[in-house]
Amino acid sequence: MNAGPRLFLRPGESVAHRDYPEWGRGSVLEISTSTIPGGAAYVRITFEDGQERTFFNDLDDSRCAYFLGLKRIDRREEDVPFPW
Repeated sequence: MNAGPRLFLRPGESVAHRDYPEWGRGSVLEISTSTIPGGAAYVRITFEDGQERTFFNDLDDSRCAYFLGLKRIDRREEDVPFPW
């Protein structure tokens, strides 16, 4: 039995995108998961550039925001969201 998606992000978390620093930091607004087994899970994020963007949010999906460059920003981190 499928237990559902393994979610990467949750509402209220802060993020930044490795490849698009010009977007600024983002804040997770909401998550949406399908009620159909095996269905998609999405996350909606608003960024400092004023845009809202939607990403896949299931760690079992190769299209997940995690694999495409989004990183959670720990509240203890300063202004350097990507140490690499």
